[in-house]
Amino acid sequence: MDSSEIVEKAKKVGVRYFCNVGFDIKSSKKAIQQAAKYNEVYAAVGIHPNEAHKVNLLDVEEIDTLANGEKVVAIGEIGLDYYHDGTKYKEQQVALFEAQLDVAKKHDLPVSLHIRDKDGKQDAYHDALEILKNKKITKGIVHCYTQDPDLAAKFIKEGYYISIPGIVTFKGATDLQDTVKAISLNSMLLETDAPYLTPDPMRGKLNTSEYIVYTAEYVAKLKNMDVADIVSATAINAKKIFNIK
Repeated sequence: MDSSEIVEKAKKVGVRYFCNVGFDIKSSKKAIQQAAKYNEVYAAVGIHPNEAHKVNLLDVEEIDTLANGEKVVAIGEIGLDYYHDGTKYKEQQVALFEAQLDVAKKHDLPVSLHIRDKDGKQDAYHDALEILKNKKITKGIVHCYTQDPDLAAKFIKEGYYISIPGIVTFKGATDLQDTVKAISLNSMLLETDAPYLTPDPMRGKLNTSEYIVYTAEYVAKLKNMDVADIVSATAINAKKIFNIK
């Protein structure tokens, strides 16, 4: 499915805006190109923490340059990821994270945070939160959140939105479901993380933007609210954090 088809299918189910998020230089440039092509599409530029041992300061300088793009609305995905290699590349990840936080601060842009840890651990989240506090970064999104309400509350206290992925529809995602029930709509966003993490009942298929409706419906069920209210509130939050008029 090409980008035009993805955009048109999503628009048919009510999606009005898209944020295409980069994970390295190449994908960040592509995000900017697609934002220029479609009125509804915006871009985030950044280098994913799993790229930290492959990049250098010149790459961060390029992200700094790309951040000047007219429709660049965030720096991301950036953060810490201890899932695959533990803390093997922690030093490089922290350095890359801090450098990109400086870029976000320079351009007054929110950050889209990728934070992941080994199952059952939250060290990456606590390390990231400490870095964010030290850098005095208070504007951003905890992308693809999967953890419990207590941890969510710590990020919300610092001014962050909790972004709910399609994982919330999975039977085993009890921590995330508890978080959705516990937090205010004022602190919540919805996301697809397409092409990954396809929500039920489409799980097993390639995820696309149109499937966000299933996540919205499930969140509405968890919060015992009308789905239209969920959609309206999270759309307002997204436009606010991304400064979309």
